[in-house]
Amino acid sequence: MRRTLILLIILTEAVSFTVSSQTSLRLDEVEVTARQTEIQNQAFRLVTEITQDDIAALPATTLDDILQSVTGLDIRTRGAHGAQADVSMRGGTFDQVMIMLNGICVSDAQTGHYAMNLPVPLSAIERIEVLQGAASSLIGANAFVGAVNIVTLQPDSDTYHVAMQGGMNRFAHVECTGGWQRHDWQVTASADYGHNNGYYAPRPTDKERTALDNTDLDIANIYLSARYKGLDLQLGAQYKDAGAGVFYGFGSQDQFDATRTAFFAAKYGHRWGNWGIDLHAAYRANHDRYEWHRTQSLYSNRHFAQNADVAARAHYASAIGKTTFGFDLRNEHIFSTNIGDDISPCGLFTKAKNRLNITYFAQQTFHVHGFSASLAASGIYNTMFAHHWTAGADLGYTVPLNAQRSSLTVYTNANRSLRLPTYTDLYYNAGSQLGSLDLHPEKAWTLAAGIACRLAFDRAGELSAHADVYHRWGRDIIDWVYVASDTQRPYHAANQQSVNTLGIECSVRYQLNNWLRCIEISYAYTNLDIDLVEANSRYLDHLRHKLFARVTHGIYKGLGASWTLNFRDRRGQYNDINGIVQDYTPVCLLDGELFYQFRQWRIAVECTNITNRRYYDYGGILQPGIWPKLHLTWQI
Repeated sequence: MRRTLILLIILTEAVSFTVSSQTSLRLDEVEVTARQTEIQNQAFRLVTEITQDDIAALPATTLDDILQSVTGLDIRTRGAHGAQADVSMRGGTFDQVMIMLNGICVSDAQTGHYAMNLPVPLSAIERIEVLQGAASSLIGANAFVGAVNIVTLQPDSDTYHVAMQGGMNRFAHVECTGGWQRHDWQVTASADYGHNNGYYAPRPTDKERTALDNTDLDIANIYLSARYKGLDLQLGAQYKDAGAGVFYGFGSQDQFDATRTAFFAAKYGHRWGNWGIDLHAAYRANHDRYEWHRTQSLYSNRHFAQNADVAARAHYASAIGKTTFGFDLRNEHIFSTNIGDDISPCGLFTKAKNRLNITYFAQQTFHVHGFSASLAASGIYNTMFAHHWTAGADLGYTVPLNAQRSSLTVYTNANRSLRLPTYTDLYYNAGSQLGSLDLHPEKAWTLAAGIACRLAFDRAGELSAHADVYHRWGRDIIDWVYVASDTQRPYHAANQQSVNTLGIECSVRYQLNNWLRCIEISYAYTNLDIDLVEANSRYLDHLRHKLFARVTHGIYKGLGASWTLNFRDRRGQYNDINGIVQDYTPVCLLDGELFYQFRQWRIAVECTNITNRRYYDYGGILQPGIWPKLHLTWQI
C-alpha cells in the first residue's frame, strides 16, 4: 500500500499540468465574517467553487443536481427534485460531510439524511464552495471528510429574478428572488414552490410501478437575509411532503415522509487595526413525520431535533501571518418516539436526549513571499463522549508565472478528524435497524498532496488544471452490519476496526469565448481497504470511479447548449425489491439543455437521462428515467 501511495503521488505530480477543474486554492484561514462568508483554507486546501454562471449553465433543477458535477462528491437521492439527498465525499458516508449555509453549520444531529433540508432556491445562491478533505480542526468536528458551504446572494443593486419550470409527471416549479440595496442595507428575499406527481422510470416491475405512483412531492421554501455594516441576519423555513415509495424498505410501497425545517442565524464582525472579532448565534429546528403506510400511524416515527449554536472568533494579523483563536458552544436536543431516553409522555414524544459540544481552537498562519503554512489544533468536549482533539497542518508554495493571473501551486496537508455518532447511530430502534450506546466517535488521519496551475491568455482564454492524491486512515468507523441471529432488527450500529481510503482526483477546465464558453472533464478514483469487525458491512457500498464531463457552447447569437456526461461505477451490493442480492452496475448518464438568451429573458429546454437508462444508485430504489422540462427565466 505504501508503494502504491508513493507511485500515485509521483503520477499526480507528472500529470498535473494537463488536469484541472473549477477549483481554487485559497491563502487565508477558514474565516466567517459578516461581510464575507466562505470556506477558505489554511495555506492551500482544495476548494471547488461553483459560481452563478456554472449553476445557470448546468442542465440541472436542484442543488442535488448541481453538486453532482463536483469531483469526489457522491450525491445519492431517494426521490426526485429534492425529496431527499445524501451527500458523501471521498469514500465517506453522508454523516461525515458538514453542510453549511453562509458559514453556519446546518448539519442535523439526528441524521445526515436531513442535512440538505435547505430553504434556499437556486436563484438566491451566489456560489457553492466544496472543501474536499478533512477539516475538523478548521470548521468543526463533523467535517470528517469535508464540507459544503452554500453562499447566498447579496446584491450590490436592486435585482429581481423570476423562474418557472414545467415538465412531465405534472412537474411544476416557480421561484422568485428580489434583492435591494439602500445605503448600508443589503436585503435578499426569496420564495419557491415545487410539485410533481411522482416520477417515471423505465421498465418497472409491478411492485416498483406501485412505489413510483407514491413518489409525489410538494416542497416550499422561504428565505430572507439582511446585512447592515458588520451585522448579518438570515431566516428561512421549508415545508416538504414526500411520497416515500420504498425509500426505507420493500415491505411497503406506500411510505410517506414529511419534514418541516426552520433556520435563523445572526453574525457580527468588527475590525480595529490588526485585530478582528467575529460572533455568531444560530438555531435550526427540524420536525419529521415518517409513516410506513401513508396516513396510518402504525409503524410511524416522529422526531423534533433542535440545534443551537453560539461561537466567537478573534484574530490578529501580523507581518508574517495571522493568529486566530476562539470557541464554539453547540447544544443538540431531540424529542422522538424512538430515539433517546425514556421520559414521561410529552405529547406524541416519549423519548428525548440532549448533549452539549464545547469546541475551543487556535490557528496560526504564515505567509512569506510565495510560501504559506498553517498549524491548527482544537479540543472538543461532548457531554456524552468526554474530551477529544483534532489538529491540522498545511504547507504550500505558489510560483507566479509570466502571464497575467497565471500561477503554479504545490501543496500538502495532514489532518486529524473526528465525527460524533448521530442520535440515529446511538438510539434508533425500528424497522430492521438497532442503534448502539456502545459506539465511539470516528477518528481518522488524512494526508493529501496536490498541484494546480492556472494559465490566462490574452485572446486564447483561460486554462486551469489540478490534481490531488490523498490517503485516509480511519478508526472506529461507524457502520450498520448484518447480524443474522437477530431476526427482528438484523442491522446493528457498530464501530469497524479500520477503514482506510486511497484516492486521486484530477480535472481540467478551459474557457475561451461566447462560442466555447466552457469545456471541462474530471475524474475521481476511490479505493477502500476495510478491516471488518463484522461481516456484511454496508460500508462496502461506495463509488470506485466517477467521470464527469461538460461542454457549454454557443450556436447562434443568444442560442446555446450545455451537455453533461456523468459516469459512475459503484462497488457493493444491494437487495432488489424482491429481496434478491444484486451487484451495482456502472451507469453513464447524459443530460442536455438548449437555451436562448434575449436581454433579461432566458428560455431553456432541458432533459435529464436523455438515453433513458434504467439504473439503481441507492439500494433497490429505481431511479428516474428520461425527464424533459421547460424553463423560463426573467431577470433584471
